[in-house]
Amino acid sequence: MPIKTFRNELNNLESQVADHFSELLNKQKEFIIFNEEDLEHDSPDDYLECRNDITGNVFDVHPLKVTENGILVVEADGSFVRHLLRLSDLTSTQDRINLCELMEINLDN
Repeated sequence: MPIKTFRNELNNLESQVADHFSELLNKQKEFIIFNEEDLEHDSPDDYLECRNDITGNVFDVHPLKVTENGILVVEADGSFVRHLLRLSDLTSTQDRINLCELMEINLDN
């Protein structure tokens, strides 16, 4: 299979994931993934990687909440530094899919 086909398939997948993310937000305006207070007593297995736009460094974050304003996360290193991310700030398509899965789990039916 030619490389161009792989690129096209990846672009299509990324577009489908972004569309699904938007659909989930249309169904529910807020998703609570993990309560920040619980981080003092527990370290969740669910973390995502994002990239600092300025330095290019990659760091792990725990997703707290997803709203129309963005994805509220806290750094997974125990510093409790918060960030408000966009879906595109996540480093990989796999992390974007994982976030959608966490949203689906927390979807109020």
